[in-house]
Amino acid sequence: MRFDLVVRNGRVVDGDEVLEADVGISEGVVAALGPGLGPGDAEIEAGGRYVIPGGVDSHVHLGQVSSMGDVTADDFWTGSRSAVHGGTTTIVPFAAQHRGLSVLEVLHDALERARQQATVDFAFHVIITDWARAEPELRQAAGLGIVGVKVYLTYDRLKLDGSQILAVMAAARDLGLTVMVHAEDDAMVTAGRERAIAAGELGARGHAASHSRSAELAGVTAAIALAEEAGTALYLAHISTPEAVAVATGGRARGLDVTVETCPHYLLLDESLLDQPIETAAPFMSSPPVRGSSERAGLLAALARGEIDIVASDHSPYTMEQKLPDGAATSFTRVANGLPGVELRLPLLYSACVASSVLSITDFVRLISTNPAKACGLYPRKGSLAPGADADLVVWSEEARTVDYDALHDAVGYTPYEGMELTGWPEVVIARGEVLVAEGSDATSRGRGKFVARLAPAGERG
Repeated sequence: MRFDLVVRNGRVVDGDEVLEADVGISEGVVAALGPGLGPGDAEIEAGGRYVIPGGVDSHVHLGQVSSMGDVTADDFWTGSRSAVHGGTTTIVPFAAQHRGLSVLEVLHDALERARQQATVDFAFHVIITDWARAEPELRQAAGLGIVGVKVYLTYDRLKLDGSQILAVMAAARDLGLTVMVHAEDDAMVTAGRERAIAAGELGARGHAASHSRSAELAGVTAAIALAEEAGTALYLAHISTPEAVAVATGGRARGLDVTVETCPHYLLLDESLLDQPIETAAPFMSSPPVRGSSERAGLLAALARGEIDIVASDHSPYTMEQKLPDGAATSFTRVANGLPGVELRLPLLYSACVASSVLSITDFVRLISTNPAKACGLYPRKGSLAPGADADLVVWSEEARTVDYDALHDAVGYTPYEGMELTGWPEVVIARGEVLVAEGSDATSRGRGKFVARLAPAGERG
């Protein structure tokens, strides 16, 4: 049998197996997997390096208006190009319904912009902030193939109350959708913010005090209770503390379908960065905030125990001008919170966990590809190298590199990981059988990405 492309002599990682094998690709899908495959019209020599499924990033913000009214610095073109250079071949951004807007209108708008701009395949979550407007349209949105909905427990412009969230969850359950929750208790966040302002703590530490560990724990506890009451699948976004992971693990023990996500910044960055003047600390400000060494150690231990399902980027790209609208005089209440990270997600996790033997290579692939694909109902089309899957794959190099923003591809202008020494990097990135990134070459192009509809409803993701 002849193939369009053969990736030869790799250590192919799929599921729980590492196989000494070739990957044969035809018409954009994996056609065969095994040693000594027939010739290809083109061939890539992996030379014993890992060959892994392309990353699936189930949490990215692109071309989106934030709770502060800022539009992200990355649109679907710059964000997806940055993603693929980091080994991610499928992204799942958000169509954000702000209050008074139609869910279908914002979804169609986001779909059209992504189709025109994205260089990799994409799916969509829908953010719901106005349930009265969203309720009559959600079934149609689900019919278009969205992977899930997202709700917020805090932020005045985004939050829903408990009864509204229960209604969203019940509708999502009936439509086979997962509900992603930004789980921080609003009363605690508000009280913390007011205390910080009253004390004159207007820097980054004021933000950290507002978005406390207790606020996250209370939010996660509430989200789990609501999901249990509604009987819906729950996706907990950007968990920053091991205590919150433990609450989620308890929910699982009671039979709840709960997915736990954390992000590289919670594994690698320290809260001491927030002690600096706000103009220096702003690149490290996110919600929830980065925590301390005990939280990082606890999250790494939870990863090793399999209690965390996904490491997503939560790529929230804001320029320094957006983060500091008043320059050095900016209060933490005015900072656009969020960190860029879609391009560095795989290298950061590999360096922090695989190179240090905290995780195996199969654990790594589950966290960055297989589990996100399953959580979004895209598996096995995405997140797998089994025959019939889309031919999205990465030849992985274990070389050491130093993070240098000038070598990245987003539109943000900085990286919070500048100067960090990393071990592990994508050497070749293939998306639907096309070599998009290889040493010295870049074949990305606007509009080559395709929309991927949800394949399986919540509770049937394998």
